[in-house]
Amino acid sequence: MKKIYYHLFSLLAIVALASCDGNLDSEGLTSVDDYPKIVLNGEKFTISPIGETYTDAGASATFVGQDYTSKMTTTGLDKIDINTAGIYYVKYSATGPNGYSWSEKRTVAVCDPTITTDLGGTWKVQPASSRTDNGETFTNCTVKIVYLCPGVFTIDDYMAGFYQQHRYGSPGSPNTDYNLMSSGILQLTSDNKLVKISSSGVPSFGDTAGCTNFDGSYNPDTETITYDAKVLGYTFHVVLNK
Repeated sequence: MKKIYYHLFSLLAIVALASCDGNLDSEGLTSVDDYPKIVLNGEKFTISPIGETYTDAGASATFVGQDYTSKMTTTGLDKIDINTAGIYYVKYSATGPNGYSWSEKRTVAVCDPTITTDLGGTWKVQPASSRTDNGETFTNCTVKIVYLCPGVFTIDDYMAGFYQQHRYGSPGSPNTDYNLMSSGILQLTSDNKLVKISSSGVPSFGDTAGCTNFDGSYNPDTETITYDAKVLGYTFHVVLNK
């Protein structure tokens, strides 16, 4: 009887294995071999000193083990402005004979490597902050700044939480039901000026322009950020300390 059970178990195991044949096509999937493979030369994130010529390290492509680099296209190099600090992207793409495509991306940070100040962290809005058109003040909201590379940072809201944490929420309970922020990228220059590199719109207000005017600075003695940002047609005077 034990032999019968043993043979029955073995038969069921064989059937189970036979049903798992590993055929991706049977599941509506494609094999990884159907796609070109792209390998970056160098790092995926690279820093290029501002004002200096950027030379891209490039990439190579293969398809089913054969060199396919000549079929690869590279885009984004013409968008890199070596005289303007910012984050740029170089994209490498290839499409196989079967129509399947693959791509890889390199991030190029054009910045001033001599800038050693790190503004990254959580900053608190000070009482002197206001929306200048109506004099409405706000305080204790928080602004998050993230270091990307020397002198280049992201900011989560040019309006410093005016709508998300003040008008329609509170510093301890921000309104997350709507997108009420305009984020972007800032540059800190050698003379401690803050320059807007980019900004996003405010979707919940139907805005796509984002921050249209910006004037700011950092005081290293008092560790204070002060700026005026025009968003949604209003100017927000913001004073930040950690």
